[in-house]
Amino acid sequence: MQDAATNAVTLWLETDTGDSPFETIDTKGSRSWGVFLPAGLPGRFTQDCEARGITKVQGMAQAIVHWLSLHPSPDQRLVSQPVKRILVGNQKGGVGKTFVASGLAQAMAEAGQRVLLVDYDPQGHLTSRLQITGLPEGGQSLLTHMLGEADKHLARSLVALPHERFGGRLHVLPASKDAFLMDAKLALLQVGRDTCLARALAPLEDSYDVIVLDGPPNLGLAIDLAINYVQRRPGELIDHSGILMPVWSDRASFDAYEMLNEQIDTHSRLTGAVVDQLGFVINAYDSRKGVVTRSFYDGWNQLTTPGVLATLKDAIEGREASDYQVPLLEHAPDSGQAQVMRSLAKELAA
Repeated sequence: MQDAATNAVTLWLETDTGDSPFETIDTKGSRSWGVFLPAGLPGRFTQDCEARGITKVQGMAQAIVHWLSLHPSPDQRLVSQPVKRILVGNQKGGVGKTFVASGLAQAMAEAGQRVLLVDYDPQGHLTSRLQITGLPEGGQSLLTHMLGEADKHLARSLVALPHERFGGRLHVLPASKDAFLMDAKLALLQVGRDTCLARALAPLEDSYDVIVLDGPPNLGLAIDLAINYVQRRPGELIDHSGILMPVWSDRASFDAYEMLNEQIDTHSRLTGAVVDQLGFVINAYDSRKGVVTRSFYDGWNQLTTPGVLATLKDAIEGREASDYQVPLLEHAPDSGQAQVMRSLAKELAA
């Protein structure tokens, strides 16, 4: 990014605007970002912006857009990427982890990707909200596979959502009641505990483009294993996989994120794993709830690493979809919440 910005600004400075006038770029609604430039370049850039009668934001936008037009992205990845793995996690309950995980998976499947949605929460809200009664006949729980006790392929435990809009591309690994014992049972596992989730899901990875985990509302061993699972693998691009964090515009969500962030840092320090925080999804936002809600909303949006990827308004369609046990994109495909899910899926699929 630093090299690209340096080259873009240098090219912009060297281009004669009389011969090659730059078009004005619409920067309304753009998010801020920071990058280091070599000594002397920021001063030259500022002087040139003043000479051309434009703001530095407009000058940078022109430089970046012009550079991108000369260096289009390749049609194919230069480095083969592993399956995208997204943990939807927050140790605070009730912030919409299940809603976001399900909606994101639906939007990705609708867009043509092969998606596995894992109900990793022992409470099983995701499983019930999609009208899945549990593991199919012959299927064995995820925990059984994590413990190495399964004698059948994990694919036998999957359920395909029947809705036409998903094209048979959205599969669910339902929750099982034995997941309540996950931390206790895994604590007794003496060999390979840190990678047991990765080993359990590995046989399925080649069949999917994306694996989305709906995480439990705690900071226990199960979340540690999920954090380990979504860590960046050798050759994997930044933010290809990682943790997506639903939050509310309140103090409790800030406190919860602080504890989750500490757990991620501790895990990375002890294991050497690199874990990308993909960003926040502000859920159930309603500016009419008062100045405190609005101030916390502004607080989230002031963060940049990670930053806010989407805001879901407090709307009846989402509550109805959960109550009626129908996928959001099936129940209200044209709703504002459905459109946000599609935008989020597009952002994370890049």
